[in-house]
Amino acid sequence: MVYINCRRPWQSGEALVLLGPGGVGKSTLGCELSRQLGWVLIDLDELFCSVIGNIGEVIAQKGYDHYRAENLALGERCFADLKSPAIFVSSSGFLAAPPDSSDFTRAAALVEKGYGVTLLPSLDIDRATDIVVARQLTRGFGFVQSSEERKFRQRFPIYQTIGDALVVSTADAPAIADAFITTLAIA
Repeated sequence: MVYINCRRPWQSGEALVLLGPGGVGKSTLGCELSRQLGWVLIDLDELFCSVIGNIGEVIAQKGYDHYRAENLALGERCFADLKSPAIFVSSSGFLAAPPDSSDFTRAAALVEKGYGVTLLPSLDIDRATDIVVARQLTRGFGFVQSSEERKFRQRFPIYQTIGDALVVSTADAPAIADAFITTLAIA
């Protein structure tokens, strides 16, 4: 089952900006949407790794604040260069900065240039935490369960309220993409 809450209609030509914590399936859905729609796919994490370096190494060497600043600047450059319909997959902490910070304001402004789509596996925080943390722990990034649970629970309320659409599902990417394209009438 795929639950979609459209907070505003999608406008033709708007880029889709996929939002959500790590492990919710943004990259997987982004690939599927790109395949079905024939749109350009920009995955910010993949781009960061190819242009700047391994995310974990950058954080370890220069700190999370440096990573956030570089990540945000890269995202802004990507959006400035968009010329066709595209799918932009944001990083997990893209909107996790404090709401009164310039990082949050800049990230939110970037999202507003497109159509923000937040992904969550469930609206129940306990179930969503279990699903996402289990996924994160299998990704091979050396995540620790307790810190992933804390981080997800901290970010969950933020991601419930942001974006132009909220997609809640544990279905596979093709089913979510089909439902999303149909609901928004994207052609």
